Amino acid sequence: MTPSVTEAQADRLARNVLLSRLDLKPKEKVIIETYPSSLVWANGFVREARRRGASPILHYEDESSYWTAIEEGQAGLIGAPADHEMAALAEADVYIYFWGPENLARRWKLNEKTQEQATAFNSRWYEVARKNGVRGARMGIARATPENAKAFGVSYPAWWAELFAASTQDIRPLVRQAERLRKVLEKGGAARLTHPNGTDLNFALAERTMREGLGRVTPAEMKTAFGMMASVPEALVYISIDESTADGTIVANRPTRQGASPREGGRWTMTDGHLTEYHYKTGGKEFRAAYSDAPKGRDRPALLEIGLDPSVRVSPMLEESEAGAVSFGVGGNTAYGGKTRVPFLDWLTVGGAELSVNGRTIVRRGRVV
Repeated sequence: MTPSVTEAQADRLARNVLLSRLDLKPKEKVIIETYPSSLVWANGFVREARRRGASPILHYEDESSYWTAIEEGQAGLIGAPADHEMAALAEADVYIYFWGPENLARRWKLNEKTQEQATAFNSRWYEVARKNGVRGARMGIARATPENAKAFGVSYPAWWAELFAASTQDIRPLVRQAERLRKVLEKGGAARLTHPNGTDLNFALAERTMREGLGRVTPAEMKTAFGMMASVPEALVYISIDESTADGTIVANRPTRQGASPREGGRWTMTDGHLTEYHYKTGGKEFRAAYSDAPKGRDRPALLEIGLDPSVRVSPMLEESEAGAVSFGVGGNTAYGGKTRVPFLDWLTVGGAELSVNGRTIVRRGRVV
């Protein structure tokens, strides 16, 4: 059965995001960018913004027209930021972006040059948004379409339901969990990650600042490179780790998705702070290609993530947000406060794992304890 969105559901989503996650104020100017399948959600944001005394503008992108432009060789025009669009962004206070184009499988098939041309606007967009203090949200529910569900091999109704639940939940309990974790993680020390699937990895935390990805924009996040745009839904905390220490094995039981080909069944061996062996059941070819092309530092410990969302279990590209899921990454981590400057970052995710810091268990079987 295909879910149909009611006005009440669209309004509920908009109310949650605009108020509890973006703190919309009266008289603020809001831009809502959407593609066709998300228009029903976007209209809820228009209604709710007006109810709060704000002024919304709906920026509509047509899926068919987008692909016509691509087929006619106009990817460069799509990716060229127009002055009038940037002027509107410079005047905005809040920006809501429903992901597009909608057809992910079709987008993944584009050659690298075309993809780069079509998204060339990205750096200037963030430059203008950052300069003018825009805060906003990228709405993951836009990705839940029957076509995308087929491409990912997941149930569309189940995916849709998870995203709606995760995007409309009260995030205050998640904020409290994140703050408890902050008190432990930022102190640094010895960490151990284990799971009956063969995972047994020792590494170290390095007294660094923990960051949150809770689908909200805070004053602290506004000071970071891309923190003015929250992802909704998302519920995790992350911290760069000691780049010189890691020994043992981590075995993924959740996929890593960064594009068309998910990497599944990953198994890494870390020795004296280096990734020394790796194997995947699927997607190993793509990992090997990216890893081989990366410069020195690609094999160093980089990042620890802990998922907090009890609503997420089947949703593609939200594996790291699953409650109790622990992700361990190698490669570049300067964007997260680390020391390794290299254009490569990858990770494995273990659901239902146990994580301890300085002998104290902080995650056990899907729960922060």
